Amino acid sequence: MAKPLRLRPVTDASRSGRTLGPEPVKSVGRAAACEPSASRSAPWLSFNANALPAPVSDSAPDFGPNRFLLGANLPWIRYGLDIGASPATPEGGLHADAEAASLLDEALGRLRSDGVEQARVFLFCDGRAGLRFHPDGTPQGLDASVFSDVDVLLAAAERHRIGLLLVLFDAGLVAPPSSIDGVRCGGHADALAEPAKREALLEQVVEPLLRRYATHPAIDAWDIFDEPECATLGMHCPHPQRSSGAQRWGRMAGAFSAAARALGVGRSCAPGPALVLSSAMRSFLGAAVQLVHQRTRALATVGLASTANLGLVEGLGLDFYQAHWWEPYGDAPLRRAAADFRLDRPLVLGAFPAATKSKSVKTVLDTARSAGYGGALLWSLRAVDTRGGQDAQLGQLAQWARNHAAQLYRRPPRVEAAPELLPARPVEAAVQSDAPAELSVAPAMAVVPEEDEPQAARADVAPLPPGLAAAPG
Repeated sequence: MAKPLRLRPVTDASRSGRTLGPEPVKSVGRAAACEPSASRSAPWLSFNANALPAPVSDSAPDFGPNRFLLGANLPWIRYGLDIGASPATPEGGLHADAEAASLLDEALGRLRSDGVEQARVFLFCDGRAGLRFHPDGTPQGLDASVFSDVDVLLAAAERHRIGLLLVLFDAGLVAPPSSIDGVRCGGHADALAEPAKREALLEQVVEPLLRRYATHPAIDAWDIFDEPECATLGMHCPHPQRSSGAQRWGRMAGAFSAAARALGVGRSCAPGPALVLSSAMRSFLGAAVQLVHQRTRALATVGLASTANLGLVEGLGLDFYQAHWWEPYGDAPLRRAAADFRLDRPLVLGAFPAATKSKSVKTVLDTARSAGYGGALLWSLRAVDTRGGQDAQLGQLAQWARNHAAQLYRRPPRVEAAPELLPARPVEAAVQSDAPAELSVAPAMAVVPEEDEPQAARADVAPLPPGLAAAPG
């Protein structure tokens, strides 16, 4: 059996050293019914913060500033349809689609063979599958396929020893409702904006999922919301810059799409304007973070679109901050030292484009590491848009992983119990049968070899320098 986690009590004050922006988030009414919070455990450390979480477990090394979290955004096989059922996929997601499950396994297998051990994966996206709602829009719960689909995802991650950052929702959740082939997309701003519906979303959707997978070893973190500022009124949501011609065509296409939706013949789900007040968004994010801390042993984070919007999530008790960088932002945000933000927890570059005209994957990773980021995750393992990776860019990620193998965070070896031996025969019976007596040996713990790890990557691993050696278990 696996070695138990070493946990230590942590108070709310130690989770976050500052309270910025709107007034602190208050409990949503379940605090008395929740178990005591388990301590957060972070798999990397970085000197960009004034407080550092504890090692992940007794079997993990004592990480120092030279432990960089390297990963990639999957981010999905079929956007919004991998987890749960929908009118377009009534049988369910991954568990009912062998081809999709095979693509998932292939993608995670490639990631592991490249020496990368973290993947960021989206679950419910804009809410088009997996969620049930009452006629008035109040969240009712998860559908019957969700757990089976998540089980497939987690089994694939365990098979390849990939640690997951699971993203619950994205900004499409609050976009104006639209449909494609009878599947409703977005239109759930009220689930965040109205207190009663927000409470139902937390109690009926988020909490059951966290309870089900509270201690699953493949889940390193729950990422509550992808780029929430793009769903929040009054906040800047950076968008890729386009040429004037592309902008004109975009306006024309938008007008045609709006007219088609008005006639009920629209076939595309497109994100719309931000619809949620910042106070409502902070209330939801803060309550969800509380639930992660109370119900699981995983970390809690939020994937911001930009470091310019860190104020939206400061003071919510995140275990690590996360911001994205896209090429239209320019070099300045990427090169800015993470220590300049004076955060109380490490900062991770949660997404950066594999396909850019000005920077290679190596350049972005080198810049992020030099700036003091605690890690970086490529967008994306699957080419889901024009920013996604092709073979050349993914090859650069693998090469960077090999070149920096001694500085990367590595997941602890998987430990399994050895097969139990047959019971020992009594000595008297052995003597009577003139057969040698068998010895009774207690079951041992066997470390499973990492057969899928490339030999080249192993050769690059150098001994830890003094001061960064593993602490005794």
